[in-house]
Amino acid sequence: MIKRPKEINKIMTKLGNEGYEVYCAGQCVTASYVGDDPQDWDLYTDCPQEKILEFFPEGEALGKRTTRLDYTVEVKAQDIHDVDHLEGIVADIVTLKGSIEDQLKIYDLTVEAIAEHPQKSPVDPYGGREDIKKKLLKATGDAGKAFQKNPEKILKVIRYVSLYDFDLSKELSQTISENAGMLKKADKEEVLYEMLNIINGKYAGKALKMLAGLNLLPGIVGEKAAVMNRREAEDYKTLAKNIDQVKQVPLRRMGLFYLCFDKHYEDAVEYLPYEGLDREYLLDAKKLVVKICFQNTDATLKSFIYKLGWDKYHYIDRLSKAQMKVFDLYKMKTEGRDHILREILQTKQPIFVEDLKIDAEDILEAGITDSPERAEFLLSLLPDVVHQNQKYNDRKTLLKYAKRFDKSRFRRTFRDVKWLR
Repeated sequence: MIKRPKEINKIMTKLGNEGYEVYCAGQCVTASYVGDDPQDWDLYTDCPQEKILEFFPEGEALGKRTTRLDYTVEVKAQDIHDVDHLEGIVADIVTLKGSIEDQLKIYDLTVEAIAEHPQKSPVDPYGGREDIKKKLLKATGDAGKAFQKNPEKILKVIRYVSLYDFDLSKELSQTISENAGMLKKADKEEVLYEMLNIINGKYAGKALKMLAGLNLLPGIVGEKAAVMNRREAEDYKTLAKNIDQVKQVPLRRMGLFYLCFDKHYEDAVEYLPYEGLDREYLLDAKKLVVKICFQNTDATLKSFIYKLGWDKYHYIDRLSKAQMKVFDLYKMKTEGRDHILREILQTKQPIFVEDLKIDAEDILEAGITDSPERAEFLLSLLPDVVHQNQKYNDRKTLLKYAKRFDKSRFRRTFRDVKWLR
C-alpha cells in the first residue's frame, strides 16, 4: 500500500462511500513506491463525470472524461535563478471506459502500469512492482512503435533514470538506441521540458552518460554541436561525473551542460526554444564565465556588475562557481572576487546610476544639454567614473565629467580607462 496525500485519500474515500471503484495509477504510483512525494496524481473510477463534478464542485472539467482538482499554491523560489514553483497536489479524475486493466495498457513502462486501490490488492499485469524493486525499466509492449509515434517519450524514460536511479533493460536500451534519430523529429518544447527535468534530477550524471551513450544528444543540441572534439568529450565526461555535486537549479545546470559544447556553444543553446531571460543568460554565459574571472579589482568588478545588472551577475557568478566545483577551475580567482565584492558591499561603494549624487534633471539644470534623452545618456556614462574613484561621486565632479563627455567622443569612449602618469 502506497502513502497518499490527505487530499487524494479524501477523494478516494468519497467516491468509495458513494459506491464507486477508484484507483490511482501511473507515475504517481511509481514515484510513491520509490519514496518520492509526487505532485500529479491520476485517479481512475467508474463514476460518471457529471457525478464527480457534483461531488467536487470545485473541480474543472477537462474534456468529457476528466475532472481536475487543483490543490496547489505558488511558492517563490529561494534561489534567484530558480523558478517560482507550485507546492501541493493536482488530481485528475478520469472516468474509465472499460476495466482498469484496459486503462493500464496506455502506459509504456511496466513500472507505471500499476493501479492501487484503497482496499484491494494492486493491479499489476506487467510485473511493475517487481521491476521497481530491481530499479529496472522495461516496456509494456512495442516501445519502438511508441517512440516513433511520440519521440519525446524516449526522454521520459531517461527522466526516470535521472529522478530515481533506474536502469534500462537490455531490450529497452537497444530499442532507444535504434530509434535515437527519431528524437530530432520530436516537439522541441517537449524536449526542453524533459531535458530540464533530466538535468535537475538527483542522478543527473547517470542520465547524462546515458544520453551520450544512446546517441540522443543530436536531438537535444543539434547535429553540429553533438559532434564533440576530444576536449569537449572529456569535459562532458567530467560534467557527468560531478554534476550531482552542484545545486539543483535547472538554468545553472543547463549552463554547465552547454559549456561542454564549446565549439558550437551558441548552436547548442539555440536548438531548443528558450525564451526571455533564460535564452539571454544562456547565450551570454560562455563569454561571461571567462570575463568574470578577470574582474580582479574593485573598479573592474563594479563596472562588470553595472553592465550586467545584479540578476545576470549573480547567474554568471554562481555558474562560474559551479564550473569551479565540477572542473576544479579558477578557485583562487573566485575567492579573490568574493573578497572584493564583500568589501564593495560593506563600504557601500557606488555601482549603479541610482547610486550617483546627481540625476538627469541635474544635468539639464546645469545647462549641459536641453535634451532629456541626452541627459539620461550622459548620466549612464558616469558610473564608470566613480568606479575608478568613489570620491568622484559628488555633484560638482560628476557634472564636470558629464560636460566633458558631452563635448568629447574620445573621453566618452575611454571613460573607464585609468591612464598612467
